[in-house]
Amino acid sequence: MRVRQAVIREPFQVEVREAELPAPAANQVLVETHVSAVSPGTELAVYTGTHQWLRDPNLPDWKFPFRSGYSAAGVVRAVGADVKGWKPGDRISYPGNHASAELLTLGHERGRWWKLPDNLDFLPAAVACIARYGLGASIRAGITLGRSAAVLGLGVIGQFALRCLLAAGANPVIGIDSVAMRRQAALDAGACHVIDPAAGDTRDQLDAFLGKRGVEIVADATGIPDAVPQAMALACDAGQVVVVGSPRGKARDVNFYDDLHRRYIEVTGAHGNMLFEPAHVRLAGNWDIHKAQRWLLAALASGRLSLAGLITQQITPAELGTAYDGLLKRKEQYLGVIVQWQ
Repeated sequence: MRVRQAVIREPFQVEVREAELPAPAANQVLVETHVSAVSPGTELAVYTGTHQWLRDPNLPDWKFPFRSGYSAAGVVRAVGADVKGWKPGDRISYPGNHASAELLTLGHERGRWWKLPDNLDFLPAAVACIARYGLGASIRAGITLGRSAAVLGLGVIGQFALRCLLAAGANPVIGIDSVAMRRQAALDAGACHVIDPAAGDTRDQLDAFLGKRGVEIVADATGIPDAVPQAMALACDAGQVVVVGSPRGKARDVNFYDDLHRRYIEVTGAHGNMLFEPAHVRLAGNWDIHKAQRWLLAALASGRLSLAGLITQQITPAELGTAYDGLLKRKEQYLGVIVQWQ
């Protein structure tokens, strides 16, 4: 089968190439992609050549040319003999690259897929794997109902952190970002309040809105190590800070005694893959990756998880490089990017 695949050939160079896929082996399914979604943090780190794994010789898959993307939706076209319970025509969400079709292999990290609810279209389903990284804030925080929360950084992962906290009953939920379009998207999704850090001290603005010191849950989705101390400062005493963005680097000027130890703040990581692996199920409150993805798909189908204001561009595969540049340089215009394959 001839397919199209988006490839980052080298930093700042993207192409769509043709490749031949064989018939699925006994432990594989062939899926035809309808829609894939861009995850800006990971994909831009590769696109700019700054992702730390590109320099790790022990990770051969993370080298140029690199096939980007990990969140898609499509239709099963063929099923291997050992794959039970699935048939051609099934609509699925899966961790797919940007490609017109893929082979998914049972037992592989990307060999997991989930059936779409009947009333869920391909476009919202395509973002479900990305949404899991924002969901980590709600899962890792434990009880969320009625607890105050703030999300620092309102890119795609931050938007999903905020929207999942809303869906999980947190209140009030506040979004913090310097980009006006991102703040408006958070309000469109139901955020109770948004804060522009350029308008004054962020902590002062937060405390003025709350009428008290700090929020109970802070989700840091900036991907910037030095933002973690700021996130700690926004939490109330005994509050929680959950890092859902991937902070690539080392933080400076962290006062562990005054800012963490004496205030008994809990700071935790919630990587959207590792949090749901079997070894960490206890930490995730008995959530595994299948439970997480099924909840996300159901919440998207019911409208409980809102995509309002999030999808800003729907593009063809040939426009992926332009979209990467827009996500890098035109943050008032680009937020959620969807690639249409069919």
